[in-house]
Amino acid sequence: MNPARLRVPHPAWIALAVGLGVVLLRPALPIDETRYLEVFREHLEGSPFLLHLSGEPYAEKPPLLFWLGRLLVAAGAPMDLALRVLPALATALTVVFTERIGRRTGLALAGWVQAALWLPALAGQMLLFDSLLAAAVWGALEAWTGRRDRTAAAWSALAFLAKGPVALLFLVPLLWALRPLRGPQAGDGRRAAVMLGLALLPLAAWALGAALAGGPEFGRALLWERWGGRIAATQEHARPLWFYLPIVLVGALPATFFLRRPRSGQPGPPAWFHRFLRALIVVLLAFTLIRGKQAHYLVPAAPALALLVAWRLEHEPGARRALWRGVLTQAGLLLALVGAVVTFLPRLEPSAGSAGRAWLARGGQVLPLAATALLLALGMFLAVRARAASPRALLVLATGIGGLAPLPLHAVAGRLLYPHALAAALREPHTQVACYGSLQNGLISLLSQRTTIVRLEREADLIAFAGRDREALVVVDAERLPAGVPPGLDLLAQDTAHRTELLVLRARAEHPPPRPD
Repeated sequence: MNPARLRVPHPAWIALAVGLGVVLLRPALPIDETRYLEVFREHLEGSPFLLHLSGEPYAEKPPLLFWLGRLLVAAGAPMDLALRVLPALATALTVVFTERIGRRTGLALAGWVQAALWLPALAGQMLLFDSLLAAAVWGALEAWTGRRDRTAAAWSALAFLAKGPVALLFLVPLLWALRPLRGPQAGDGRRAAVMLGLALLPLAAWALGAALAGGPEFGRALLWERWGGRIAATQEHARPLWFYLPIVLVGALPATFFLRRPRSGQPGPPAWFHRFLRALIVVLLAFTLIRGKQAHYLVPAAPALALLVAWRLEHEPGARRALWRGVLTQAGLLLALVGAVVTFLPRLEPSAGSAGRAWLARGGQVLPLAATALLLALGMFLAVRARAASPRALLVLATGIGGLAPLPLHAVAGRLLYPHALAAALREPHTQVACYGSLQNGLISLLSQRTTIVRLEREADLIAFAGRDREALVVVDAERLPAGVPPGLDLLAQDTAHRTELLVLRARAEHPPPRPD
């Protein structure tokens, strides 16, 4: 079986198929994905402009992801699918934009390199905002290179609505880097400044309107703490300065071996190549200096790397061998990951839900882990056989290894980390839901499909609440009841969510809980 002879669809379709496969194979995972789904559920029931979480104004994210999900729901999509499919759609769209810009430089492989890069591929499999930001940023850049300034302004506005002013950290250096492709003319710098200024207006209008609707405290959080405050002095996601080094080395696979300087004596790269290299360095330094760091923050910079790698693949002798080594390394790391999962899965059992622990006890993990190992072994075999294959064939293989092989691992994660027993218990008929402990970032609201959750402060409040309404459910952090379930209450379910042991209680029908003195 020669990968060079395989006929495959456009790389964007492969990226989209992988993302859809993840949505079908596992439910949303606590705590980030379920939090965003709950914000979306309350968004569908309430105002289209002011976001809420468990009934309180939500200042963490701009609204674009939720607005797009609302459009899909209006078109008939289920709520869960409408929101979770958007990162996959955005990832595929970013591949399309990268390929278009690449073709303007005479490159045929830019789209395939982008589809194969590990970091953006993994981010597109999660309910995160960075894939949407990447699509909007590169939509603006693609329009800018084609001198479609109004379209570029519209995409820039979407970038700001996707994740806020942080989009400037990508747009400014990359617009500068693309000037040679645009065909520099007098006044281009002024046009770019005006374009970005106009593009900020929709975000500013939404933020000011939401701040006025949400009240002074919410307005301060939205207009300062979530943007300037996070950059200046945040403790959230605080990481050391070297944090992004391993992220870049691993996330750039299968192109990691292209991060070294090209050999001397090679034909000189074009002007845009040097500009993109400098722009990438600026972006990496900026995010390194910002105190809060997450791996997926770098996703919108990946297409710039894809363009640089594509040029080297198509113009440097010996570049294909560096790609081949990257494909082998990627497959080997994934095989090592499967081995680590097999080794350490029993130690992760306390973090699994009750249904997940029972699934582990039955050996349910054996089949998906074996399927992943077999896919990766096949990938390694094909990679070894493809030593003399074309760069395109190697990129096709890398896209398959990095995207398709981990899909069974998503199924394992869904079995283990989603609180299936808690979800089933909260689907029981109930009149109200109360919480004695943490709301788990909206998880309880999402699973119970209730925005209003009664907050209980003491064990006496728990007993009194259950005594008033025997059809109500109470979700309790187990550590709040060191002596066990109070008399008169039945334990409906016990589960783990995000390393927190949770109990679902209901008043016993024949013996109502005693009223506290």
